Amino acid sequence: MINTYKQHFAEILSSHLNLPVEEIFSIIEIPPENIPGDLAFPCFRISKQIWKAPNDISQDLSQNLKSDFFSSFQNLWAYINAHINKQKFINDVLSSQIPNSKFPISDSKVIVEYMSANPNKPLHIWQARNICIWDSIRRIYSYCWYDVHSFDYWDDSWVNVGYNLVWHLYYKIPLESDLKFDHYCGEVYAKMRNKEEDLEFKKYLSDLLIQIEEWNDPTINEIHTDYVQKCTIEQFKSCRRMNAHFDVVNRETDILHLKFFAETMDKLRENGYIKYMEEWAAAGCRVIDLSSLPEYANQEKQYQILIKSDWVATYVAKDIAFAMRKLWYLSKDFKYDVFTHAPDWKIIYTTHSQDHDKMKWHFGNYDISITVIDNRQNAAQEVVKSSLKLLWYTNDRKQYLHLPYGVVYLTPQTLLDSWYKLTDEEKSEKRLPFASRKWRTVTIDEMMEILHQKAYRETKERHPEALDIRLDEVSEKLAIWSFRFLLTKTDISKDITFDLREALDMQWESWAYVLYTWARLNKLLSEPAVSSSTNTPLIKGEHRGIWSLLTEDLEFDIIKKLSEFESVVIDAQKDLAPHLICRYLLDLSKLLNSYYANIKILSAPYNIKNARLRLVDQSLEILKKAMNLIWMQFIEKM
Repeated sequence: MINTYKQHFAEILSSHLNLPVEEIFSIIEIPPENIPGDLAFPCFRISKQIWKAPNDISQDLSQNLKSDFFSSFQNLWAYINAHINKQKFINDVLSSQIPNSKFPISDSKVIVEYMSANPNKPLHIWQARNICIWDSIRRIYSYCWYDVHSFDYWDDSWVNVGYNLVWHLYYKIPLESDLKFDHYCGEVYAKMRNKEEDLEFKKYLSDLLIQIEEWNDPTINEIHTDYVQKCTIEQFKSCRRMNAHFDVVNRETDILHLKFFAETMDKLRENGYIKYMEEWAAAGCRVIDLSSLPEYANQEKQYQILIKSDWVATYVAKDIAFAMRKLWYLSKDFKYDVFTHAPDWKIIYTTHSQDHDKMKWHFGNYDISITVIDNRQNAAQEVVKSSLKLLWYTNDRKQYLHLPYGVVYLTPQTLLDSWYKLTDEEKSEKRLPFASRKWRTVTIDEMMEILHQKAYRETKERHPEALDIRLDEVSEKLAIWSFRFLLTKTDISKDITFDLREALDMQWESWAYVLYTWARLNKLLSEPAVSSSTNTPLIKGEHRGIWSLLTEDLEFDIIKKLSEFESVVIDAQKDLAPHLICRYLLDLSKLLNSYYANIKILSAPYNIKNARLRLVDQSLEILKKAMNLIWMQFIEKM
């Protein structure tokens, strides 16, 4: 709804400035809280176009603008600040709904690739951030009526899986364990890292990786397939506990066996972009020549290695091949089979390359490919995008997008609470990185259990009379949603420091704060004396009368925040920024808590009480819609 007023502001400015409405609309701002006004137009942005000083533009126009949508226009330095007609705005917002039907149905198919964890160890909370970001983006795009699929990428042909298989095949370590299998795999991997300089181990590893790629040893093939599948199923259990799921698992070995990479190299070579290097650091390597692209014109290095001198393909080379396949530029496709089922029995598929009796499924020909990888891979992802650009494979219709996110650090206290031993020097640090070789990687399973137990103790303390089964159910939900919110709420481009104590903090900036807001207002609406007030439909023409009773400044602030929901969703989708939804939830919760604490609701005169209860009811509906976008739910009673 706020965009309707923004559009009208742009139209009346356009009529005076003789500039396109679209151009003006794009630069209208919402001023900060400490600045008067509801919308602001920065005149300095257009002063050169009309040959007039910004302050003069602002002063002249503010005196001549008139509209039923706005009560006044104010000259504030180089800005024109528009004050919305409050009563018209309140009636317009609350008399309409804000459903996702306002978004046009898109004919674009979207693929979101996420997690991409090596199938040889348990998932840790760094990967949990990837999962939370991906799952939120998938839901936001779906809400905006895109056809969305989510893929997990198995790097099952590279050295990490090789470490584990060497240990079992050549050092005779059992393939079975009483431990959760992905945790057992992680212990094996950590032990094998200690042997990586051993010459015998290096020979075993090199031979095994060749056998995996050639895929001609039935014994190796069977052990490899069974091992990564068992590990991945256990990883999926961790994802399911976070309420995240997939549509398809892509195996890197299938990409190799179907020769996607070979076809990709052929396409690049035919267009003259592959070179053999005979000197410098890349001697003996095959590289992609990026020098024809303007963004590389001033860079010292204008190429990227795709095949090393030992004929091993690099990560970025495989990513280029997979990107071409997702956007449907390769001649071959995977076969698919059922891998496992989600809790709702939705099928999760997996790719195949060998069995021709496998089902043919339509996972391909995507218009938008979004790859969720941490920001250490920015340079490599730029090469992938540049490769597609060289071949004219990306345009307004076909897009390859990299969603980079900051890495996760841990506070020393969080590691200590997770039973890790630290040196005195490590204890004095503000944050510590993950260290897989030290096996200092707090897993999702470990963190979820710690959060569950912490939530259980605190809930039991507040509700000693509650049944254990109810306490356990509530504690699990608190653990899941608090964990996800903490990993999603920060600007995804920035690194974060995970603090266990912050996760269940009931104060401002936490999921528990949003949940507390929901619980106290939901309880208010659940009172028998008020339920009939909010459930009785308003008859035609009654809206304007009841909404005119909402005259408090705080009520207008809440309604204005409700009206921003649609714009926030659009920005989150356009900018790949799910943290904007978290920010919106926190801001709205702050206003609603202030409303509950400072405005009389139940004790107000009858008609005013009904209007305020209906405002609360609509606010909870928007809270619920926003929470669903980052896949969190409310608990009816704390």
